[in-house]
Amino acid sequence: MKIVILAALFACAMAMPKRMVLPRLPASVILSGKYQLIPEDKIVGGTVVAPNSLPFQVSLQRRSGTGSYSQSCGGSILDANVIIDAAHCVRNANVDVLRVVAGEHSLSQDSGLEQNRNVVSYTIHENYDAQTFENDIALIFMDAPLDLSVPEAKPVLLPPPTSELDPPAGTIVTVSGWGTTSSGGSISDLLRSVDVPVVSDADCDAAYGGTAQRPAVLPSMLCAGDISDGGIDSCQGDSGGPLFTGSGSTAVQHGIVSWGQGCALAGYPGVYTQVSFFLDWISANRV
Repeated sequence: MKIVILAALFACAMAMPKRMVLPRLPASVILSGKYQLIPEDKIVGGTVVAPNSLPFQVSLQRRSGTGSYSQSCGGSILDANVIIDAAHCVRNANVDVLRVVAGEHSLSQDSGLEQNRNVVSYTIHENYDAQTFENDIALIFMDAPLDLSVPEAKPVLLPPPTSELDPPAGTIVTVSGWGTTSSGGSISDLLRSVDVPVVSDADCDAAYGGTAQRPAVLPSMLCAGDISDGGIDSCQGDSGGPLFTGSGSTAVQHGIVSWGQGCALAGYPGVYTQVSFFLDWISANRV
């Protein structure tokens, strides 16, 4: 049985009647004051997926000083040797404490279908900006190839170059991961997914207080979420995971979980790295 120790989620406890946490946002958004403190009990929608029905999804885990591994980020299988992820998931990380788990469903129970691989290196986009989350993309290289002949582990498909523009607003996409089911809450033991509508860059930028001179949402980003009512979103621990259309081995990944105002708050969609914007970079750096 795997021992899963919950990694400390980034949160600042505030001296208020209800514990509040600070969202993970670009510095420009926080400095502009365009954010809310987040009630810790805000529930994120979604459901547990059928075991191994998203065969491209991986769990990126970190080893603690006691030798136990904990869920850190999501990720997607690009090919037998490479995982596509968010730059902020691996920036400054020691590869010796990282591992990739494909074929994962329950973090606490072994099914016998898991494939554990150590990380030997990673490549972060050379222009990644930790202040704005621009170019929040990375490739992770494993110490041994994954067995992609089994149904539990398959590569995700990438969008064609012609889809570099955002999918139209209202397009339903899916995001998945083991992230917290409430902002500041606990990691989900089972893999979950939720369907969210794409939000236009203009509406998303306005939500985060961006201006024409200093946009918060850049052309290489994609937004999705229920901007009217909230209640559905990715959350902490989902970072680096896929935003996709389709299902199973035919899923096409359009985004990488990157940043956002809390989780599932009305008026604040999640912001994702737009995969189609980086197809040339992926091709040049995957080998």
